Amino acid sequence: MKNFAPQVSECWKKVAVTTFLLGILASTAACGGAAQPATKVEPAASGDASLSDLLPADLKAKGSITVGTQPDFEPANYTPIGEDGVKGFNIDLMNAMAAKLGLKVTYQKVPFDQLLVGVQNGKFDASIAGMTDRPGRQEKVDFVDYQVAGTVFMVAKGNPKKITSEVNGGCGIKIGGVKGNDDERLVKLMAEACTAEGKPAPELVTFPTGSDKNLALTSGRVDAMFWPDMAVSVVQRETGGKLESVPVNFEEKVFLGMIFNKQTPQLRDAFLKATEAIHADGTYDEILKKWDVAVIDLPKPGINLAK
Repeated sequence: MKNFAPQVSECWKKVAVTTFLLGILASTAACGGAAQPATKVEPAASGDASLSDLLPADLKAKGSITVGTQPDFEPANYTPIGEDGVKGFNIDLMNAMAAKLGLKVTYQKVPFDQLLVGVQNGKFDASIAGMTDRPGRQEKVDFVDYQVAGTVFMVAKGNPKKITSEVNGGCGIKIGGVKGNDDERLVKLMAEACTAEGKPAPELVTFPTGSDKNLALTSGRVDAMFWPDMAVSVVQRETGGKLESVPVNFEEKVFLGMIFNKQTPQLRDAFLKATEAIHADGTYDEILKKWDVAVIDLPKPGINLAK
């Protein structure tokens, strides 16, 4: 940050410091449990009136929303080492949509398994972290689906366990996962196929974060992990080329979305329109190109698309 001290009086310096400290205290008071300090992003645009008019009156008047996200999944949503804020294509997409609606965004960083309950209990107005849209989850929250994702196995270089792409291609192995995501469902599919053939079922070993399961794989504590196809290059870079990918043939591409409280359909619908707007003006494509994730493109966003 540039030093503007030569142009600012001592009085205004004191005011700025006081304001900053009060802001820190307010953010700290708002956080609970394992949540990390909030990060505020200020969209420059005042919004499209035809879109901002779609917002609930209280949020339109407030001019801001609180959004939950998981801070450890590059390139989607992550906090770089040595920084406090959040970055990633999900963050850029949310900021672009919020700007269309004339909203400022305050991000709360929490573990993945706290996102859905945080939206349900009103801690967050919304969440964006690439959550898979599932009919079971639709019973608890509403999705605005804006991307798709495929799945691969990440395994040690050379694939020493000879894991294959089929549903019975990893019988008896240990699979690293993160609490609250889709790993349990996928391992269950594998277990059913393996035991039907009289082979040992794979074992799911859960970890708090994606970084933890990456470390477990590179250190040999697990044999494989499921990973989104759009982030293979990232995990290979982070692990120094120690891992390689194996396609997963028993999992079709899935819809991923933002989530909203089922009691706030007006906010949900406003964000769907904002998503359509950033498609129409090219912002969506620009962000995917910036992060080299064109593979996630969902040309027509929608609400609760998973059936």
